[in-house]
Amino acid sequence: METSSEKWICYFERPGPINTRKTLECCKRRADELGLSTVVVASLRGQSASLAVELFEGTGLEVVAVTIPPGAFWAVDSLTNDLWKDIPEFRMQKEEWEKAGLERVRMDMDAETESRLAGAGATVVRSTIPFYGIGTSLTARFKGLNYEQYFTEALRLISGGMIVCVEVAIMAADANAIPVDREVIVAAGTSMGLDTAVVMRPSTSLTFAAPGAGLEIREMIAIPREKPKYSPEGVGEEYR
Repeated sequence: METSSEKWICYFERPGPINTRKTLECCKRRADELGLSTVVVASLRGQSASLAVELFEGTGLEVVAVTIPPGAFWAVDSLTNDLWKDIPEFRMQKEEWEKAGLERVRMDMDAETESRLAGAGATVVRSTIPFYGIGTSLTARFKGLNYEQYFTEALRLISGGMIVCVEVAIMAADANAIPVDREVIVAAGTSMGLDTAVVMRPSTSLTFAAPGAGLEIREMIAIPREKPKYSPEGVGEEYR
């Protein structure tokens, strides 16, 4: 009986939204190879999910687009960490917002985009971020790392997008939008866009660490070789 296999992995030279289309193409290819039917896409404002719907048209792949609850904003004057300096797309985005005189930019998906995606056959999930919810709000006020942030810093060693892959899989499972007994493909990125993709057996938040039933990252599909430079100092300050 075969006990091992070899497969391809797509390595990007750096993280960022520039890798979004290629990440989705890799998801499509691996889903076809494995016979999987669901791709979970992290999509704050809907752009990545919209591209996924376009690229997957006619394939039978179900797109589950995961966004966050309303109330989170990018505070433009606080976008000063390395993430917004080193990644060209983010640097240009911040400059556009500054030229437009914007002080805060809504981070979640608006109702029009959500309706359009649903009309195109995608499932939209809006849920609390498992590792970036109440704990982050308390951190922003009282300082110091919370328990969840220690875990995310470990995932960041793989990629910033890996943190989000785990989060959106849990969010989709908690919303009963994906099965927890079958593998799915999950794609996410570094703040915006997509640059990381995995094959995963998802879990709900309650069973995340349960032996035999917890979340499992089973394959790497795409990942940036260079990791984002991001200090946990001031976590939450940019989201006010």
